[in-house]
Amino acid sequence: MASAPGTLLTEAAWPLALVLPVLLAVLMLPRLTRSFALALAPLAALPALGLGVFGGTGAGSGADLPWALLGMRLGLSETTRVFMIFTATLWLVAGVYARTYMRPDANRVRFFAFFLVTLTGNLGLIMARDLASFYLFFTLMSFAAYGLIIHDATPRARRAARVYLILVVLGEAFILPAVLMTAATATNNLDNLAPSLAASPLRDWIVACALIGFGVKAGALPVHLWLPLAHPAAPTPASAVLSGSMIKAGLLGWLLFVPAGEAALPTFGTVAIVAGLAAVFYGVLVGISQSEPKSILAYSSISQMGLMTLALGVGMAAPAAWPAAIVAILVYATHHALAKGALFLGVGVADKAAGSGRSARLFALGGLVLAALVIAGAPLTSGALAKEFLKGATDIAPAPWNALLEPLIQAGAVGSTLIMLRFLYSIYCGFGPAPEAEKRLPAGLVLPWSVVLGGMFALLFVLPAPPAGLGYALLSLSALWPTALGVALFFGALWIGQRTRLRYPNVPEGDLLIPATSGISAVEAAGRRVGGALLSGYGALSGRARRRLSGTSGEIGTLAVLTELSLRRWTVAGGVVVALVGAMFALVVALV
Repeated sequence: MASAPGTLLTEAAWPLALVLPVLLAVLMLPRLTRSFALALAPLAALPALGLGVFGGTGAGSGADLPWALLGMRLGLSETTRVFMIFTATLWLVAGVYARTYMRPDANRVRFFAFFLVTLTGNLGLIMARDLASFYLFFTLMSFAAYGLIIHDATPRARRAARVYLILVVLGEAFILPAVLMTAATATNNLDNLAPSLAASPLRDWIVACALIGFGVKAGALPVHLWLPLAHPAAPTPASAVLSGSMIKAGLLGWLLFVPAGEAALPTFGTVAIVAGLAAVFYGVLVGISQSEPKSILAYSSISQMGLMTLALGVGMAAPAAWPAAIVAILVYATHHALAKGALFLGVGVADKAAGSGRSARLFALGGLVLAALVIAGAPLTSGALAKEFLKGATDIAPAPWNALLEPLIQAGAVGSTLIMLRFLYSIYCGFGPAPEAEKRLPAGLVLPWSVVLGGMFALLFVLPAPPAGLGYALLSLSALWPTALGVALFFGALWIGQRTRLRYPNVPEGDLLIPATSGISAVEAAGRRVGGALLSGYGALSGRARRRLSGTSGEIGTLAVLTELSLRRWTVAGGVVVALVGAMFALVVALV
């Protein structure tokens, strides 16, 4: 029976939402179509947002593309629909913002080309309902983001991009085995992945590889090293999607490849809880030592992702807690995406306001204060709502976590307030003396920023009410006192610092990367010394051997020296290696 025209149109919308950004990236190459592609590039995420809102979920929606890869299936589940809505929203806002922000940049065409390809990967991994497609789009997003990080081509950007690329490859080294083991022992269908994984004989290996591999993208300790380097180095619109959307791809990978709720994983759950708590406090302790606003926000993202890691750990440790934990994760991911996107985009607005008058500065600082309160979990914000969901999940956690996690989460909220105040203080200190001339802020920056700020507060009317009730979540003292304590601690420390010589230790960007690099350099130097000694010894021995050969049999000695010199040529050595590999391959074929 032929499909109805409306059904065909709906099915075609799914691949078209991915083809559009790729097509626009290609159209930027010819000069004839470049202006057209640049004009539409900021809106490339709009069709995906429409699918997230109106596309539906489950087996009755989506599209099958049997001719693509191993049979591509596109669609949304209830979980990925949430990811699609906040991801497409943030990419759309960041794209409109980038139109004005990147206008003076001579390389804006290159920026938007990488922006569109990275967008395709980010949207595709959310839409994918089969393993091969998910891995393809995840890898596409990961490697295309390199172009966003290195865009400015400064030494700082090059270093950040280099570290990012190394860690991406490290993550892929764990993700690919997880995908292959899943395909071999479980299923290729992501809709039925959790129960199939729970029954897989390689379940623990798959979970271990997934936690490490996707942890790189999620900024989990200790594989977070790329994040505090990449966020400050990238242009501001790219920083917003890196922190607000792309690190959530790692979180989605965890949700797909960890069968929480289907099987008890107490060991992995404990590891995730401990790692999450460590990230919550480590991100704050290192973040408040930074002075550059985007570096502070990067460490804040590490801290906030620690809370989501903690919720995942609770669900792994206690399957009964998974329904509450997954809701907490989705609420936290949505709230963090919009709030952190607003903070990063606000940095660009604040930079423009620094050269303007007092009213522009007050506007920029006011918007940043509102977003910072949301991240801190202040009353009447989505941050307070997310914290209530998280506490509801931890109440069902196994002992002793059910008694320990709530006070630790509250302490983390104090830390979130501290790091947000440090961020606001760095913005304020960067303003300098106000110029006399009052300039208007660019509407192309202010309007998209205002949209994401409004969406951040609209979440209060969209997100479900927590178990304890909406009024309790927003008005109780449990949401107020951590924020108040954080404010008191920050200004108390500021007062002490101004009157004494006490200073908080400064941690360089990349934190753990510094001792790791020093260790690698020390090992490399030691290796060079040992290698040099061995080569010197070899040279002395070969010299003696040649002298002996020339003394007893000049022709044999000369032949040996000529043979050695010939083999040192890379063309000859390479030919020998190729011949040996070919011989080994022929032997294997013959044996098979």
